[in-house]
Parts: sequence; C-alpha cells; structure tokens
Amino acid sequence: MLFASDLDQTLIYSRRFLYEGVYNDVKPVEKKKNEYISFMTNASVEKLQQLVKKVLFIPVTTRTMEQYNRIFYIAQEIRPRYAIVSNGAHVLIDGIIDRQWEDKIQRLLKEKCLDISEILHRFDNLKSEEWVLEHRKPDDLFSCCIVDRTKIPVAELSVFEAWLGENNWALSLQGRKLYFVPKRICKGAAIEYIKKKEGCSLVIAAGDSLLDLPMLSMADYALCPSHGELKKSIFEGLKVNKDIEFTKTEGIYAAEEILERVNEIISKRSYRG
Repeated sequence: MLFASDLDQTLIYSRRFLYEGVYNDVKPVEKKKNEYISFMTNASVEKLQQLVKKVLFIPVTTRTMEQYNRIFYIAQEIRPRYAIVSNGAHVLIDGIIDRQWEDKIQRLLKEKCLDISEILHRFDNLKSEEWVLEHRKPDDLFSCCIVDRTKIPVAELSVFEAWLGENNWALSLQGRKLYFVPKRICKGAAIEYIKKKEGCSLVIAAGDSLLDLPMLSMADYALCPSHGELKKSIFEGLKVNKDIEFTKTEGIYAAEEILERVNEIISKRSYRG
C-alpha cells in the first residue's frame, strides 16, 4: 500500500494557521534562516510516525528539492524512500533525483509542450506590477506568481488560459498563487510511476489544491482538507470524476483527521487480507 500526501496545508502548516491554544500542541517541522516556519500538531507527528511503519509514505509537493529539504522533520527524520517535488517533475529516491523519471519528463516536455520561455514572453504582455506582486520560475519548469486577486484582469487572463491549453499548459489559481504548469508534469503521473515501480496494489492520496487533483483522481482513496482550494472550487461548480472525502475539521487539525483516516483504511485492508 502507498500513501501519497501533499505537504503545505495538508500535513504541514505555516504560522498563519496557528492561534491561541494551538501553540503548545505543535512541533516545528521546517526551518528557514534560523526561524521555524512550518508546524504539525504533536498528534499528527505521532500518527505519521506510526503510519510510515505500515505503508509506503510518499511526500508530494510543488516545492523545489531545496525547499522540500528545509522540512527537516520529513526529509531528515522520517526520511521516506521516495519524495516527489516540483509538482511531479522530479522523483527523489533516498534524496537523489531518479534519472529514469527525469529523462522521461524532459523528453515529454520537448515533444508535447511549448517551451516555458515562450509562455513567459506571452505572459509579460499581460502582467503588471499592479496585480503580479512576485514572479518565480521554479527549476525552470513552471511559473508561480504571487498575485492580488482583487486586481486580476479576469477577461484577459481567461484568454491567456485558453491559449495555454492549446499549447499543453494549465493555469491554476490557488489563493494568492497563480501557477502555469506543463500538462505533462503532474503529481498523479509521478505517483503512477512509483506505484508500478514498487508493485503497489492500493493508493491513498491526500491534498488540498487543484494541482493535487491528478494525484487524487488516480488514487483508490482520495482525502482532502475542508479548508483547501479544491473544496472551494468543487463547491463553485468544478466537475471531478472522483469521490473525494473531505475532513470535518479545518486548519492544522485536519492533518490529524487525514492521518487517522489513512490508518483506518490500512487496518481494514489488512484485516481483509
């Protein structure tokens, strides 16, 4: 069995999710410039430690490899056999990039997707400092902008999104983050690769965002925090071809509920043999 989980706002949470009464119940899990910036509840830490003894745990993130490694609790303490970073572009095996997957991704990008330089050139004609506050290009593979949603030129962005689709790219707006991602790079494909590599018969997946949807769609069990952008999008009319279980709790305690549910699924499957 395989448990693949998104990290930010699914298993780990920034300070903005902490409030009075929570501080004494959390463990820091990420450090940047001598400051702890991400946390898990003590119960979530304990539940995850129990789960990794029973199931193949795979952390999955849009973060780059460098950003993932800042999450010291998972990368250095849990030390999972596999990790997926850069939204599925890179598979790590014991912390080292899997070259077989790397070669496949690079080949697909060259054959199927417009080069990112052309995507950014087109976007330059649309963006302005009024609504694009920060623009990054993680690993030279996709684009991530911090935006002011209230000032986005909706009609122009819709035209740009249609053009992206024609060139095998996808647009995803999640909170203040606007992503442009090649359709050939996705978390679901990377999980499918590991599933076949390891001969796993069952996949449990958890995630909160639209970029997690390909991973949730291919899983046997799909779990999602109720505070996530994905639930909001489904509530607003997004059609999905997968039954997704949403947590009853929101915020940092949603991770506890997700991990408890994973343990329940594993126990039932083990009982059935």
